[in-house]
Amino acid sequence: MRTFHLTIWSALLISGLAACGKQDVDPSSTYYDQNDADIQSYATKNNLNGKTTATGLYYVITQANPTGKLATRNEEVEFTYKAYNLGGAVVDSTVNGRPVYYPLGIQSILPGLEEGLALMHEGEKSTLLLPSYLAYGNSALNANLPAYSVVRFDVQLNRSRSEEQQIRQYIADKKLVVTDSSTTGLKIIKTVSNPTGAALSNTSGQTVTIKYKGKQLRSASAFDSTGTGTFDAILGQNRYVKGFEEGLSKLRVGEQATIVFPSSIGYGTTGVVTNNRYVITPYAPLQFELEVVSVK
Repeated sequence: MRTFHLTIWSALLISGLAACGKQDVDPSSTYYDQNDADIQSYATKNNLNGKTTATGLYYVITQANPTGKLATRNEEVEFTYKAYNLGGAVVDSTVNGRPVYYPLGIQSILPGLEEGLALMHEGEKSTLLLPSYLAYGNSALNANLPAYSVVRFDVQLNRSRSEEQQIRQYIADKKLVVTDSSTTGLKIIKTVSNPTGAALSNTSGQTVTIKYKGKQLRSASAFDSTGTGTFDAILGQNRYVKGFEEGLSKLRVGEQATIVFPSSIGYGTTGVVTNNRYVITPYAPLQFELEVVSVK
């Protein structure tokens, strides 16, 4: 179980929707005054009866669901989108209706899109007009969206879910049977039992030889794994994330288990970044497959 060290906060999660850096935004630029004027002209021409926020985002709810749950900061929002330039050319979209899953509030997508999502309820659709200072700034997305362009997003918000809801859904979808749990939110699904094996303890300083694979709940690939080898974990010295150590300490030698736990005992509000991209996003529940080989 490697210890990750976070060194970058403003890392990128979704490359096509990645927020421009602050260095790309010059608030005094005359381009941005023109953006604001273009947005008002476009809204009038297209009969959009929307509102402008204090930041300059123009939004209109095109399919309302006011009784639905409001998108909640630090929860996973599921949404689809299609983006256009003001001439009507598509510049980006979700593929084949496949949604995006994003921890709302971590500031890794376009500021205007993030702000717009936070104004929506589950089941709603909206049209968002982002001035370039809330979108791609002085960067060109592609030939149809040059630098300093206003971009239109048509967005549908499907769900906003807490970590507890994500974990429950994961367990249900995988048809897992929880064999143990704790007040920290840890869930243990023991797949191989060995009641006569040596017990472990997270206060003992034991060295435990294990195999493991760690993933986010939606990831197909592991962010960390022993592969075909093993790893010697030393318990009781706070070397690893709490959920991993707590889950491991509840097993015996010869046992195998899947453990699932929330970010409060994982990588919390910061996540893990490698090469300026999130390997583990903030507020991410995690899943580990564990096998205890031996202890000494």
